[in-house]
Amino acid sequence: MEPDRLSANPEDCPDSFKDLLNQEGFRLTNQRQKILDVLKIGTEGYHLSAEDIYQNLSEQGEKISFSTIYRALHVLVHLGVLREIELVDHRKYYEFKHPDISPHHHLVCIQCGKVTEFEENLIMEISLREAQHHNFSLVNCQFTVYGLCADCQPSQN
Repeated sequence: MEPDRLSANPEDCPDSFKDLLNQEGFRLTNQRQKILDVLKIGTEGYHLSAEDIYQNLSEQGEKISFSTIYRALHVLVHLGVLREIELVDHRKYYEFKHPDISPHHHLVCIQCGKVTEFEENLIMEISLREAQHHNFSLVNCQFTVYGLCADCQPSQN
């Protein structure tokens, strides 16, 4: 699978996204579109789990099962449209992955679950160097730092 074959967000080029799905033997179903629509509302630092997507769709009155959501997420990750990341409590979260989004990493508060994204080119440089040193083909690089955000740190009196 070639990473990042979709040149922009699915909402920016629906025909290209449909073509990618069709190329791989999938269709842009109503359920997949609704899942993508939920993910589109996210902003920087905003990541959704399958449970979050299910809850959001349920609140909108949509009747989509967990298994349908998991299958759709799996397809979208496989196609390189979404990135699957593990942030808090060993749960998987999802965010869009495409060339217009810079490689970024995550600071995760272990108390409140707040996620802050940051960019650092040095992490990618080290990863590429180590991959080459070990004759390893780098596909993705994610760095996650776990700690306490400023709001959750004990106050200093």
